[in-house]
Amino acid sequence: MSSIDEKRVYGPDSDETALFVASETGLARVAVVGARIGEIELLDRDATNDLAVHDDRLAAATDEDVFLGTGEDAESTGFGRAAAVGSDGTLLAAAPDGTVARRIDGEWEIAGAVEEPHAIDGSLIAAADGVYRCTGTDCQHVGLDDANDVAAAGTPHAATTDGLYRLGNGWLPALDGTFSMVSTDRGTAELGAIGRAHAATAETLYRHTEGEWSAVDGVDRAVVDVAYGRAKSASGGGVYAVTADGTLLSETDDGWRDHPLGLRGVRAVVARPDRKQV
Repeated sequence: MSSIDEKRVYGPDSDETALFVASETGLARVAVVGARIGEIELLDRDATNDLAVHDDRLAAATDEDVFLGTGEDAESTGFGRAAAVGSDGTLLAAAPDGTVARRIDGEWEIAGAVEEPHAIDGSLIAAADGVYRCTGTDCQHVGLDDANDVAAAGTPHAATTDGLYRLGNGWLPALDGTFSMVSTDRGTAELGAIGRAHAATAETLYRHTEGEWSAVDGVDRAVVDVAYGRAKSASGGGVYAVTADGTLLSETDDGWRDHPLGLRGVRAVVARPDRKQV
């Protein structure tokens, strides 16, 4: 992955949090502090399909390979073309043909196969034929159909064409609708519980607060992913959503701010403490 010095400055510099955005345009880095947006930098022009944070490094799934790090420090892992990437302590990747592999001691070991992989979070994979759990070098189908996204932290959730589901005594319905994404903040989720979390249909963004899901007012764009920075207060903040048309939404006390990113075909966003070496 090549490094590109193409920058647009939208506000004051900050080294608190960095957002990394995967899109058809390429991989971008956005410096943020609270709801304020600072430097926006296009790190690579190659289309990026998915992102994850693994061992405090950025993992990027592209049509060429799965990379760890960015720019001149990017490490090619030798996986090949990848549709999705995630980490549960080891790196997991899924190829467009459904092959799933786990990286162990620098080598990829086949873990199984799924139909049309869409997303990975922790050990869970969302695929066209449902949700899978991958442990060791084995992937097992654990229910549902046509899953578009999964969130593994706290109480696992799955976004499907039939609704949003939570894992309890089996998969239990949480919301009706055709859901395209679900995201949970690992920093606030506890075992058997759910912390900051969001889910979306093409028309509505939902948030999880005080044990209930409710629609978010003031967001009229189709959200494809949500990432979490440091919460600015007990009531929230530090929440960032991206839309397919390249808009970044940052949560404030008074609603949500829109920030155009100049990216097309946005697919994913992750957050991590900001530093140039990733």
